[in-house]
Amino acid sequence: MAPAATSTIEPASVETAERAKNSGEYVVAARQFEQLAETAHPPQKQTYLLNAVESLIKGGWLKSAHEKLDTISVNGLAPDIIARKRILEARLALADGAPAKAVVVLDSAARSSGLNPAVQADLYEARAQAELALNRPFAATQQLAQREQYLHADAAVADNQMKLWRALESVPQDKLRAELAQARDPVIAGWIELALTTRDNAKNATAITHSIAEWRAHYPQHPAGKPLLDSLTVGAPAITGRIEHIALLLPLTSDYALAAQAVRDGFLAMHSTTPEAERPKVTIYDLGANPALAPQVYDRAVREGAQVIVGPLGREATDTIVRQANLGAPTLLLSHTDEKPAGAARLFQFGLPPEQEAREAAERAYLDGCRQAAMLYPTGAWGERMSTAFSGHWQRLGGLVQASHGYNENEVDFSGPIKQLLNIVQSEERRALIERRIGQRLQFDPRPRHDIQCLFLAAKPRHARLIKPQLNYFHAGDIPVYATSDIYAGRPDPAQDADLDGIQFGDMPWMLINSGRYAELRQLQTDWRYAHTELDRLYALGMDSYAILSQLNRISTENSARFAGVTSGLSLDSEGRLQRQLAWAKFRNGVPRLLDAR
Repeated sequence: MAPAATSTIEPASVETAERAKNSGEYVVAARQFEQLAETAHPPQKQTYLLNAVESLIKGGWLKSAHEKLDTISVNGLAPDIIARKRILEARLALADGAPAKAVVVLDSAARSSGLNPAVQADLYEARAQAELALNRPFAATQQLAQREQYLHADAAVADNQMKLWRALESVPQDKLRAELAQARDPVIAGWIELALTTRDNAKNATAITHSIAEWRAHYPQHPAGKPLLDSLTVGAPAITGRIEHIALLLPLTSDYALAAQAVRDGFLAMHSTTPEAERPKVTIYDLGANPALAPQVYDRAVREGAQVIVGPLGREATDTIVRQANLGAPTLLLSHTDEKPAGAARLFQFGLPPEQEAREAAERAYLDGCRQAAMLYPTGAWGERMSTAFSGHWQRLGGLVQASHGYNENEVDFSGPIKQLLNIVQSEERRALIERRIGQRLQFDPRPRHDIQCLFLAAKPRHARLIKPQLNYFHAGDIPVYATSDIYAGRPDPAQDADLDGIQFGDMPWMLINSGRYAELRQLQTDWRYAHTELDRLYALGMDSYAILSQLNRISTENSARFAGVTSGLSLDSEGRLQRQLAWAKFRNGVPRLLDAR
């Protein structure tokens, strides 16, 4: 079961790098840009390297992005390149939760003269992101309105206007009216009045069409384009203004009751932290044990006035709702789906798929410098999914899979598959052959193969505690081991987990950090019996599924924008899926220790 080393490396080119970036394979894109930089001369070399850093920021690999950006010298180069580096510094500040610092950096970059339109557009976009992070949506609107003068392609203009519109969508009506009364710029005034008129006629397509026609007559020269205006009459329902009523759809009376209850309890705990005057109504709907009935429950929630739907939990119910329900409200699904809605819908997807963690483990190992990997995983459906996810992404990154082997979870001695993986069986067979030939026993200390630089281990805690000591025994203790959150039971247990020392794994900040706001939030579950167990991750999913609702418009304006949740850093991809950027830890003396400063 040790296949030949394989990799599916595409030759580096601007086209393949851009394609990888646009499809969300940001580390792949960064690798391609770095390869292009190896043979390029200044200033093209610096341009490629800055593109690589930009890709890492979009992917959430901030530590690597910081390190690489610090090594790029732009001294003596054109103002455009110097400004681009400053923009990336600002984006890192935003990602680090320091929007005020980002504004200072962007102001410095904006003082450069003679910047080309593309760089000017990037400056305004980054500044808009900073203003949104500072909860200044009208300032963000102004930045995006000014950005439009530097855009020429129709698609770019339409995308920019959608970003601007989403910045206004979450502003309450009273604040829109107050800002309109003070607006001096007719373009900004027009945007605000458009937001008000569509809000006043929400859920009535005929009335909205009529009101937009009246608005256009009042603002005949306004730049709002047909794609945006059309989306307001036939587009998906949006999260507008303050959220007043949320429906939470969960299978509370089913075989997944414990999981559903954990999500519910986390959701309601975070809901309780909202000031009472601003706290939305939450109605909980039980989906029961039959996923086929989920669309009926969804439709009932919409009829009863839910402004936003959260759920369902579970792939089957999620697929059924997307296929069959009239998606009449913005919806945050608590699972990923490949189904496509029949009509317009504002759908977001938030789940905890283990394959996503396996791919992130591949990216972490690659960014740490590993290029030749081995895999050890349990036989069966889960192990196959994990190994396929890791190896597929690993090869896309340009890494080699030198060996892989499955193990039986019902065993307690894993020396057989480990020896096969490390080629020790072959060494022992060669020793036996030599002993037969010379007729005497040899002093023999088996050593693992030398072409493995790192190991991906898919395992639960009980099995990992047996596997890692056996790796050490066979002189493979120095090979870096990467794993997913499945390897950690959720509660520090130095006596049991000392055998996991050296293993690196990605997990939720909620499971790894016990200080600052995480310690404060832990007070919410003082009486919750499943704290620091596997169910705690679902509790965190519930917390973030509530907390992120008010931020969805903001992070959907730019795919590198992130929400700092308890489950992870969350960003939206082009499919509306929330991608998680986990915290990384390493077992030392049986306790997970964070690897990156937070």
